[in-house]
Amino acid sequence: MAILSLRDVRPIQDFGGLQEAEDVLVETLSAEMYRVVLSSPRFARGTLARPSVRALLSSSRVVRPYRIEHHQGRGDPADVLVVLARDLRDASMLVGVPEWHQLGKLVMVHLENVTEWELRRYIELIATLRKRVDALFTSREMPPLGHLSSARLRTIEVVPPLLDVLAFPAWPQAAHRTIDILSSGAAPRAQDQLLRQWATEHGGNYRQDIGQLGAVTSLAQHRKIFTTMASRSRLFLTNYRRYGRGRGGGYREVGTRFFEAMAAGCVLVGDLPRDSRQFVDYVAPAMPLRFPVNASALPREVVAALADPEHSSLLGTAARAAALRGNDVAHRWREMATLAGLPASPGVEARISQLAALADDLNTAGGLGPDSSGLGSGREWPDGMSFTGADGSASGHGHRDEAFHRS
Repeated sequence: MAILSLRDVRPIQDFGGLQEAEDVLVETLSAEMYRVVLSSPRFARGTLARPSVRALLSSSRVVRPYRIEHHQGRGDPADVLVVLARDLRDASMLVGVPEWHQLGKLVMVHLENVTEWELRRYIELIATLRKRVDALFTSREMPPLGHLSSARLRTIEVVPPLLDVLAFPAWPQAAHRTIDILSSGAAPRAQDQLLRQWATEHGGNYRQDIGQLGAVTSLAQHRKIFTTMASRSRLFLTNYRRYGRGRGGGYREVGTRFFEAMAAGCVLVGDLPRDSRQFVDYVAPAMPLRFPVNASALPREVVAALADPEHSSLLGTAARAAALRGNDVAHRWREMATLAGLPASPGVEARISQLAALADDLNTAGGLGPDSSGLGSGREWPDGMSFTGADGSASGHGHRDEAFHRS
């Protein structure tokens, strides 16, 4: 098993989660780590430091801005090579890496995000994936990717983001959560105004952004600040991601922030994509609270969670337990391996058992019981939707959505 990491040639923002996931896979799978690095220091200075310029040089095949580094040099090809990328732009660096696919006999790539614009923009990368990759996974349910299949690329499936749940500190006590509600980016105007009004009237702590993260130059430090701040928040604003703008506003699905909020033990609050398969399978066990982006008043359930730290602590504990039971990188690897026809990994299964035990301990300490039955089972949603789960867990397997496979 081998991991090809892009961590050394990425910008700082938003990629710490991928590095954490890679580190977990290296440990649980006893995998080798290969790194993509700059082939020369000159590509870190001036115009050559721009990713767009490096991409142009890579496409020319005349200059190679990147090379592969390993502390012991290259050995024989691994049985499986794994690449984790944020999106097609991130993965496009592979075009400029000589013979990267030869590091493994079976090549798997996971993309957190895919858009139609990127599918049109990175044509050369798409050709490379179809020629060099055996299994392609993405966290996005739309757009459909079935048309990318080829003689080699036969497995194309939806698998949620790979997230190290244990990277988020475990602080279930309400006293440790000094931020009432966190929005990791700019909140929609109506939501922002209502939350600011609540904070002013009640002396609450509403954080709309992370603050000085843009000045942080260490990928690990950047991620540590985010995970710590998220874990010190009671509520986390999580709104749907939209694909397309057709009739009914397009298709709505979950984003990575939903899974991060669960791992942090926050109450999920936002405009929820309840038609999304990933929402039903993986997020609903956290019992998120609905808060429309165009709301004219704070919903009653959101007001109750903000007003009562103990109540929000119970909901946050249930969210964290659900993440431990079904949303860790170990669960995602199990899904990917199954879909790709690979055998189970003892190291991954051991981590999943450890996570389940931690979820039991957390629920017991929070007064919910080992299966979270005090909150989650059979909850009725305002619009009639319900989630039923005897153990409060997510489904724990990837899904094949025929709409996703349309060409």
